[in-house]
Amino acid sequence: MSTDTPRSRSTDEQTPLRLLLSRFARPHSRGFTFGLVTLVLARIPQRIPALLIGVSLDALFLATQPYRLPLVPQGWIPETPTGQLWFTVFILAGAVLVESGLDWVSRWSYYHATVHTLHDIRTATYDSVVALEMSYFDDTQSGEVMSILNNDVNNIDNLSEGVYSGTNFVSQVLIALAFMLVLNWQLAIVAALIPVLMGVLSHIYARQIKQRYEAVRESVGQVNARLEDTIDGIATVKANTRENHELDRVTEQSRRYKATRWGAIRIRVVFSAITWFVGRGSEHVLLLIGGYWILVGPPPLMSGSLTPGTLLTFFMYTHSFLIPVQQLAVNVIDRIQNANASAKRVAGVLTNSAIEDDGDTDTLSITDGSVSYEDVTFTYPTAEEPTLRSIDLSVDDGDLVGIVGSTGAGKSTVLKLLFRFYDPDSGMIRIDGTDIGTVSRRSVREHIGYVSQDPFLFDGTIRSNIAYATPGADQETVERAARIAGAHEFVTSLDDGYDTEVGERGVKLSGGQRQRLAIARALLSDPEILVLDEATSHVDNETELQIQQSLEAIAGDRTTFVIAHRLSTVRDADAILVLDDGQIAERGTHEDLLDRDGLYADLWRVQVGDIDAVSDRFLGDVPPEEVAR
Repeated sequence: MSTDTPRSRSTDEQTPLRLLLSRFARPHSRGFTFGLVTLVLARIPQRIPALLIGVSLDALFLATQPYRLPLVPQGWIPETPTGQLWFTVFILAGAVLVESGLDWVSRWSYYHATVHTLHDIRTATYDSVVALEMSYFDDTQSGEVMSILNNDVNNIDNLSEGVYSGTNFVSQVLIALAFMLVLNWQLAIVAALIPVLMGVLSHIYARQIKQRYEAVRESVGQVNARLEDTIDGIATVKANTRENHELDRVTEQSRRYKATRWGAIRIRVVFSAITWFVGRGSEHVLLLIGGYWILVGPPPLMSGSLTPGTLLTFFMYTHSFLIPVQQLAVNVIDRIQNANASAKRVAGVLTNSAIEDDGDTDTLSITDGSVSYEDVTFTYPTAEEPTLRSIDLSVDDGDLVGIVGSTGAGKSTVLKLLFRFYDPDSGMIRIDGTDIGTVSRRSVREHIGYVSQDPFLFDGTIRSNIAYATPGADQETVERAARIAGAHEFVTSLDDGYDTEVGERGVKLSGGQRQRLAIARALLSDPEILVLDEATSHVDNETELQIQQSLEAIAGDRTTFVIAHRLSTVRDADAILVLDDGQIAERGTHEDLLDRDGLYADLWRVQVGDIDAVSDRFLGDVPPEEVAR
């Protein structure tokens, strides 16, 4: 593996491909190098048959030249034509065997290194993605992220294929030219003009296709994002009979992809036709020069003789490398530019400045679990106004704190800062007196249990989901957490009990069942601090009552924050914070806040159905700042 960590930063300006190669391909460089070297060596025996056919034509069939082979001692060659024929067949067979063996070794070594490199890139990219700050996921669709992790990483394989094919094609041409130089250096110079001309055309093509493929990769990500968004919300789509609407949206996105993709294909098709015409034309020119040389004599600026066998060998070599040169111009460059577009997106994740980088910061050590916010203000990256303003609170260890308020008041944001999903613009958050901004995010989160209002279950068993944060937990510990969360009874009523498969996102369970399993999962790790973010929002009244009744057991002696839409959930809390417009408008116990007859009292009246008693200020007749007083 690379000595660089997946989250390290590039210290110089590197192209995306160079960045990935230097970090991930270098550890496997021996496999790549050995594979490419043996590939080049395999091209030497590949060029022997054409040479032998030309020599045999002159010596055995036309009898105009003696049987001679470059670099082969004359004493090794039989004197009789029959012996020379068998010698030719033997050399041909040996060349095929050597070429096949070298090609097998080459592919084994090269592609073994390739699959390991792609594995390293995939895991490092995933590691970087999950390390990104929450703001990245706020602004990026999950389908786009999946496109990078899957499509773009897989597409980088085109680079490996391109390098291997390119090395193969270039070595075919160069070794063929080397043989030509030995046979007739003057005609070899003419033949060398063909790959030179094709190389110039390839450079033009590469410049034209680069931007096209960048647009194609971006378009693929957008298509994936649209498809995933539609599939994730399929129930909503069907319930609102919006299938045709979503089809139109997918069609429009696919149409954009089609346009960008066709733009790249159109350039490739046109260029392929041009290179084929140039290659064939060059081949005919070579045949014309050689034929004139044999029939009339050396063309101007040339001297010496040329035999039919040598011309045939030249023609076979030229014809054989026309396709490699064309493939080099189209397929190889095409693959490399396609991979480069994907590498740019992958490298963008690996070097993203939004990656949570704890560096060498200290780890958080908790003895009690007290929490304090000191003049904390926070604004989301895409927001113009602060979501939280001047939040001050102090929570003793073991306290149960309720956080209530209207939608958008900032309740969940307060506790997102506690997890360091975001860092405050100003102010400080302390746990047991330690500023959490000075310790690693991971160490903070290891001490906090979390249950969201929309709990996420992974595809697997109930047991594996409860024990997600503590994989080694035994059955007794799992059941104890499930009992406290009020989940054990329904789990044991299922046919497979704790071995029941929950399906993707827990689709086989009800919302209330998922919520109780999420609570059990949070309790199993026995955190010092517990956060319940509207943990009863998706449960029925009976289950809510069970959770309320067991809330004291759920909280235990740990510091617990409960964000509640249903105020009855936090009625017995040690303290209740009432948020309004990003500020703490009121604080106190349930009875204290009712006696104060402020915002909390109005929220309570609404929930118990005493609508007539709700104050005018709650209904909007008085500005929010007046309600907060």
